[in-house]
Amino acid sequence: MDSVLEGIKEIQSILDDAKESIEGGLHLRLCTATLAAYERAEAVKAAEEGQSDEEDVELVSDEEEESDEEPERERTEDDMDLNELSDLWEGNFDFGRPRAVLPLEGLIETITMDTEMKRVCAAVRVLNRALHGSKPDDPEDAERILQWKEELVEQGAIKECAQILAGNRQFVEEDDDESCMYGILASEILELFLRLGKGDALFRTKLRRNGVLEGATAYHRSTYVGRGRTEPVLRMLQQR
Repeated sequence: MDSVLEGIKEIQSILDDAKESIEGGLHLRLCTATLAAYERAEAVKAAEEGQSDEEDVELVSDEEEESDEEPERERTEDDMDLNELSDLWEGNFDFGRPRAVLPLEGLIETITMDTEMKRVCAAVRVLNRALHGSKPDDPEDAERILQWKEELVEQGAIKECAQILAGNRQFVEEDDDESCMYGILASEILELFLRLGKGDALFRTKLRRNGVLEGATAYHRSTYVGRGRTEPVLRMLQQR
């Protein structure tokens, strides 16, 4: 099992070296699968080591007495809730760290193309947390955030978020989960707009040009509970 773990580490190293040549979404899926395999191998190793200290257990030879339970399935992103998924992606997000495995392009691809609301919400939340943890007075952080803003506009993430607020994006969530998840997603998007537009008159203009004012206004009219989130955004967008 030690050799298996070392092999998985080697695969991760190869993925890191080839990061620039692998498309953002594919690179994220490969790294997530590698991480899941590594965690599974570690669990198997721990189980084997624990069994070595226990008494031998008599094997059941009669096949009819064997358990009908399905074999344990490896846990994937689909099994995770919103909090788990966003925590996982946050730990892998490239916030200027040399060995991070999730680039900004991966989050943008999820925001603009994914049909699962949970995944889009997790991507927006990771951006919010990164912006919250940044230091505007740090020249490197300031330069990095400026680059993020340009990419979010150029690759359509801002416009897509505005369309989500306006209710023009189709998702595949089940009806029971859709209303609650949509409220969380809208709150994350509104918070992202506030963080991006704060103290930046030029970017507020770009937000308006990409339909954010229309989207926020539409969401404000469609909700009562969420108005506490939309009002600060609408006030910000009215600033010049």
